[in-house]
Formats: sequence, structure tokens, C-alpha cells
Amino acid sequence: MTQLKVYLESMTRYADAMEDISTGFGNTRSLLVDADVTADSFGMLPESREIAATYEQRTTDGLDVLRSGEDVFGELAAAFRQIRDNYQSSDRTAAARYGG
Repeated sequence: MTQLKVYLESMTRYADAMEDISTGFGNTRSLLVDADVTADSFGMLPESREIAATYEQRTTDGLDVLRSGEDVFGELAAAFRQIRDNYQSSDRTAAARYGG
């Protein structure tokens, strides 16, 4: 019979790291949202208006990416915690059933 070894502490550390990354994405996103950058921040020349429009589009795109990163890494953290919990539950059930 093949023996499977699962390192529950490692799964917890991995989940915690994924949560930290998710939080970092969220914090960065909040900083960008809170930044006081308006079209006037780029000056009054017509060329400045183009720069402001480009900045706004890139910032919007970046905020979307940061939101996606926050969501994905948050979901990874939750998934690893669920996997860990499932292994722990299986171990307890097997131990109770087989007296181990």
C-alpha cells in the first residue's frame, strides 16, 4: 500500500502566504483609489489632456488587475485551508475507525 504524507503545517503556511499576497493587492488598490490625481494634475495644455486620459485608462486597467489578483489569491488561500481541513477530518475519521 502506498503511503501518502501530507504536511498540514506547510499547507497552513502556504494559505497564509496567499492571504498576505491578496491583502497586498487590496492595499495597493486602495492606495491608488485614494490618490488625488485628476485631469488637472497633468496641466492645462491640450497634450496634457491626452496624458490624463491615458493615465485614467491605465489606472482603471491596473485597478481591475489588482482586484482580480486580490480575489484569486484570496480564493487560493481559502482552497488550501479547505484542503488542509479535509485532510485533518479524514485523519480523525480514520483514527477513530481504526483505533489509531
